[in-house]
Amino acid sequence: MCSRSPKDSAAYRAKCYPIHMPSHPESVSAAGQEHDSSTAAARQPVGTPNLNLRIALLGTAGFLGAVSWQFVTPILPVHLARIGYSAAQIGTLVSLLSLAMGLVELEAGRITAALGQRRALAVGLLANAAAMVWIAVTRAAGGIAGGLMIVGAGRATFWSPLHATVAATASGETRGRAFGVFWCLTSVAFLAGPAIGAYVAVRFGVPATFYLGSAVSLVTVGIVFAIATTPTASVSAPAPASWEVLRDPIVLRLCLVNHVYNAVSAIWSTFLPLYMVHRGLSVVAIGWLFTIQGLTYALVQIPTGRVADRIGPERLLLPGLVGRAAMVLLVPLMHSTTPLMLAAAVSGLAGGTVPVTFTTLVARFSPRGHYTSAMGVYNSSSDLGFFVGPLIGGAAALWGISAPFYLALPLAIAGVFVAQSGRAAIASAQQEG
Repeated sequence: MCSRSPKDSAAYRAKCYPIHMPSHPESVSAAGQEHDSSTAAARQPVGTPNLNLRIALLGTAGFLGAVSWQFVTPILPVHLARIGYSAAQIGTLVSLLSLAMGLVELEAGRITAALGQRRALAVGLLANAAAMVWIAVTRAAGGIAGGLMIVGAGRATFWSPLHATVAATASGETRGRAFGVFWCLTSVAFLAGPAIGAYVAVRFGVPATFYLGSAVSLVTVGIVFAIATTPTASVSAPAPASWEVLRDPIVLRLCLVNHVYNAVSAIWSTFLPLYMVHRGLSVVAIGWLFTIQGLTYALVQIPTGRVADRIGPERLLLPGLVGRAAMVLLVPLMHSTTPLMLAAAVSGLAGGTVPVTFTTLVARFSPRGHYTSAMGVYNSSSDLGFFVGPLIGGAAALWGISAPFYLALPLAIAGVFVAQSGRAAIASAQQEG
């Protein structure tokens, strides 16, 4: 039997999970991981043609998976308003997507174990495609709520296995760069998707945007079958539950910091447009602000991956949280377009360090057979943060449109405290290892 305490996490992993060590030939269980065919790729350095092609395909799948919904992001509120829903009702309906996504991601490992990686990815994409068509044609609150929750559940069964595949593709020494390339390609979707969706809505009508997103999801299924693997019958370790993943004190701290960061980000993305309208700024200015943020967010991904591999991703835990929280806190002092645009650029640069840093660390401190479950818990902490942020921000907004932004201070203080604790735990684990 392997006993464990927070102090001996490195020794525990070496003793109980030798398959996790990079020097061993690695295969993956039915919990959504890769088998021996990807092990050779995992040992290749970044720059090897086969590995570069695989990471590019993974990034392409990430881009298409993200852009299928980003087409709809700026259109969904308009669509719901046109069919008679109030702002409060729209906020409630949209929050159901994040809630469903966060809850399902907690069981992503077990779902992938039951279906297999390839089927889990395909089922998630097919569910997303069907639900987007349904949202475009239904008008009933129950139908829309159900459609949004299916979108959330479908995307939950897609993202976590995909992130796990990226983690399993590269070695520990090159994983930061692999995630940097993946997140760079994926982030382009957040930049291009809303613009393309808005154009399609104007040119062909609002429902066409949903149909386009559905079609892209179906196309992504083909790429999934090219990159995903079917599990070997000889390896059948059960997928861990979410609470088992969170027993690792380092992974727990990473998820808590990520949750806080996304709560702050959700306050920014939800209440900044309302604040700008309150200040008399145009909708065009709002669109440009988020475009600038998306651009800087995408540009920083690959450099972050290289820096993480060089100095260690644990040293990049704080810039994303502190940088974005600082910009959120400064919003009430900004009354014109120019300072808000600059804040958006800084927010994108800071926030762009987060996905590469955190996914690299979660992969490092999770046994290889736990990758899908670990990425599911990590992604759940993000989506539940996006659920909590607007909730507490909405309550604060009762005291004025500027009030939600001040919540960034206590959230950031809590996040910094947990991050510092996490860095100490990582340093201790590295010394013991």
